[in-house]
Amino acid sequence: MTAQKPVRDVRIDFFRGLALIIIFINHTPGNIVGYFTPRMYGLSDAAEIFIFLAGLSSAMAFGRSFGRAGFLAGLGRVALRVWQLYRAHIGLFILICGIIVTADRIFVTPNYVSQLGLDRFFQDPGGSLVALLSLHYVPHYFDILPLYILLLTAVPVMVLLARISPVLVVLASALLYVGAVVEGWNLVADTTEGRGWFFNPFAWQVLFVAGYGYGAGWFEVPQATRARITAALVYMVFCAVLALSLVRLDGGLFAGMRDILEPMARKTDVGPLRLLHFFALAYLVVSLLRAAPDLITPRRAEPVALMGRHSLSVFLLGMALSFVGGIVFDQAGTGILPHLAVNLGGIGLLWAWARGAAWFNGQPWKRGRDLPARPVPATRMRPARTAPMPAPAMARLRLAPRRGL
Repeated sequence: MTAQKPVRDVRIDFFRGLALIIIFINHTPGNIVGYFTPRMYGLSDAAEIFIFLAGLSSAMAFGRSFGRAGFLAGLGRVALRVWQLYRAHIGLFILICGIIVTADRIFVTPNYVSQLGLDRFFQDPGGSLVALLSLHYVPHYFDILPLYILLLTAVPVMVLLARISPVLVVLASALLYVGAVVEGWNLVADTTEGRGWFFNPFAWQVLFVAGYGYGAGWFEVPQATRARITAALVYMVFCAVLALSLVRLDGGLFAGMRDILEPMARKTDVGPLRLLHFFALAYLVVSLLRAAPDLITPRRAEPVALMGRHSLSVFLLGMALSFVGGIVFDQAGTGILPHLAVNLGGIGLLWAWARGAAWFNGQPWKRGRDLPARPVPATRMRPARTAPMPAPAMARLRLAPRRGL
């Protein structure tokens, strides 16, 4: 009997697809819908969801490859994915450059090259291209894929350390995080501003490692209790008030403590308040899904989960569409019709793009109608094989059922 292929957890794909939709909305300049996304009512946002789930997926995909096929084969699989991300990063940069150059030639204002902070690239294209290819030049709009690349390259090291003890991975991650937050460790983005990476890899790795550890089974989300749920809800309310005070209001309730609280909630370093907000939110979501396991079913989640299953291609299109949406708002205004066109049209295109990706991944050209077999002369016929062919090793694998996401 042939073993069934492990079924994907639709909840992971659903939340990853949801994060991609929120990223598209939040990256569209002038998008009023962005005021109704989680970033306005808390400290963490879709970026934390995306990186955490990236770590979780890496443990379930790449981490198990090391144990199943050996370290060298696992290393090769990680290298292949890193190469895919690298090509996607360079391709996205070229695509966006083409969009903004075309927009600057068509429209008088604004200057989209300057608006996106790419003056350095067009002033010194030769040197900037070399820096771009070596990931020394990381403009603000193009920084999440380089972060993902660096995090994936660390997976083989994590695997080796985990063979000794997963505690070593957690301790190394905590050390890097403290160095980023306290000592200011970061990589230089090599932009005209001379700033570091907006997504500081020494800090953001802590979310990736947390997701990886959960996916690898190093730890589990604690069971829901009334005290824990209450504490998480109280902290969520505190963060909502804090976000409104620091981001949306001039001063606000915490104005006197702004210099202390703002660095602790900074996005670049995933400040401690921001990190704790994500874990509190994740705990509430996991507790809810445990209490209501039928809340997210494959049928209900399919439209969003489809985008999560093809996250890279959907992310690339979403980044391009978000800038196109900003151009639409600049030229057509920010009325109801432009907002409907940009948001509904953009999300619809992301879904259609995911459908197309699924179609191509299914390789329908290999599932054509079976042609009638050519008759074989009796003298050339051979007895049929009666011994069953051994099932591939991959088909014999089964994943143990997991609780939570």
